Amino acid sequence: MKKVLCLLLLAAVFVFSGCSKSQKKVQVTDVLQIAQERGKFIVGISFDSKPLCFLNQNKEPDGFEIDIVKRIAKDILGNEKAVEYVESNGYNSLSLVSTGKVDFLIDSTTITPQRELTTAFSEPYYTAGQAILVKQNSPINTVKDLNKRKVVIKLNSTAEQTPKKFAPAAILVGYKTTQETFEAFAQGEGDALISDDAILIGFTLEHKGYKILPQRLLP
Repeated sequence: MKKVLCLLLLAAVFVFSGCSKSQKKVQVTDVLQIAQERGKFIVGISFDSKPLCFLNQNKEPDGFEIDIVKRIAKDILGNEKAVEYVESNGYNSLSLVSTGKVDFLIDSTTITPQRELTTAFSEPYYTAGQAILVKQNSPINTVKDLNKRKVVIKLNSTAEQTPKKFAPAAILVGYKTTQETFEAFAQGEGDALISDDAILIGFTLEHKGYKILPQRLLP
């Protein structure tokens, strides 16, 4: 089964102020107007999610998500280069939006009811599913086979919850960034790796001897 994973997070920044706990006034910041007056967008983005977003050989942001940002900048500000990028990761991505440090965040983030309480999501620009990456000769064929095996995951992501639900006896090995999870898995730190299938495809394009299992998972 597939789920919505990749989406544009609109920075509708809500500032709470007031004199008492019982009465709070909500002020909505006009992010678009601020960006237009500034002359550029400030965008949160992850650089370790190839082919969605990565740094190319010239150390410049590249990928599908960068193309989207450039199109937004061109259509609204008249210049696709009118963008300042702020690197995000699993720990600070949503807080970059809620604190107003970026105008918007574009990232492979799962829409959940809890996140919708504090964050405004745009329409999804890509639909993906969580998948399992293993070596070509691995005996692992389904998520149930992860029990009692080491599973590499990105901390503070929905991928951390998936094995807890489907394979509670799995041994989780967590890392802060997608790049760290890939490096650890390539070095043999786990028997499998769980992440978004679009990101796992990027890994298999650069690393031979691995396969993505056909099963798609919901956290």
